[in-house]
Amino acid sequence: MAVTSSSSNDRLELVAAALTSLIPGSKVITKDDPLYKTLKDPKPLTYQVMSQNVIVETRPEPDPTIVVPLERTMNIELQPLAANKTSEEETSSEGTSSNVIITVQFLNGQSHKFSVDPRATVYALKWSIFKSKGFDEYSQYDVNNIVLTFGRKELNDDDRLLTGCGIKNGSVVQVAVKLRGGAGPTILVLDEDLLDPNYDYDFTNERDTGRVYQRGQSQGFLGFLKHEYHYKRPYGWNRIALKVKGKYPPDDTWLGIPVAGSERTKTSKGEWPVSYHATGREGAEGIAAEGYDSKQWREKCYHGKGHYSTPDIEVAAKYYTKPFDQNGKKYEAVMQNRVNLSPGNTIIIPKEKTRAGAEYYVTYSSEDLRPYGICIREVKEDSSD
Repeated sequence: MAVTSSSSNDRLELVAAALTSLIPGSKVITKDDPLYKTLKDPKPLTYQVMSQNVIVETRPEPDPTIVVPLERTMNIELQPLAANKTSEEETSSEGTSSNVIITVQFLNGQSHKFSVDPRATVYALKWSIFKSKGFDEYSQYDVNNIVLTFGRKELNDDDRLLTGCGIKNGSVVQVAVKLRGGAGPTILVLDEDLLDPNYDYDFTNERDTGRVYQRGQSQGFLGFLKHEYHYKRPYGWNRIALKVKGKYPPDDTWLGIPVAGSERTKTSKGEWPVSYHATGREGAEGIAAEGYDSKQWREKCYHGKGHYSTPDIEVAAKYYTKPFDQNGKKYEAVMQNRVNLSPGNTIIIPKEKTRAGAEYYVTYSSEDLRPYGICIREVKEDSSD
């Protein structure tokens, strides 16, 4: 069944609901939403804010024993006090001979203690906060929404050791939950200017006939042995186009050149291949659970951190999407991107290694993974029972 478009308002509201499901920690509304009139300073959802919050770096899950909520630790031995410690430090000294105890304090006044290994990074603390029991109120967010502050400075380098930030036994770290790209509000207003209806394409009732479509071309060796990348069209989905022309200098070559009056099957020179992703699972869990060998993934970080996507929309839907409700129906949404597969920009992981039925692309920079469409489809209830 096609995604209905009885009016432009219905279409916009559906897109807003889809973007809410794709941007962790947000609520995207239209100007027709009653909530809009209550906003003192409405914040528009710009392409920049959207791309920063849907193109998110994925990392392997940290060792869960590196940062542990204190209520989970047992038989904590007191750490000997240094002779020069202040009385304030003395009252907070509960660490082991190797670990230290820090306090994590939320804006609502709640505070929790964590046992921290000297090897712990900023990201390891964020992850432990996100996964800890007792933080259910933040479950609608992604780990990347967590912002840590210590000594009035935001801890922006996820790879930095906590000890390198000056954090020690008894330290207090402040925690806030924000959208990426600024202190931004969780309520964002969608305007039609973000969309480009001229490039919408409804694949809902179309099926794969075996016709081959190509988008993007490999560089090959010394300019030879080039091959075109297969474009797996999003059959069964309604693709809503984003207005992306002119967003990335110097030009729009990466989008390809449309062919007037016909479907384009061949790639254009300089065009980037197509990939898909969504943000319904935390970190790499959606991929790693059934894809990579978990031991290799966690212990060796074999393919490293990066922005993950796949050329197969069904794989993206399986591992990443989280259904959302709109007007009594259930839908799911996936971002359609163009990805720079040039060597040095993206690693291509073959499907033999992913064991998910499709390749994965691990792209280092968000500049090389560019969203240009939102694919939406209605989720049908299984009536076979």
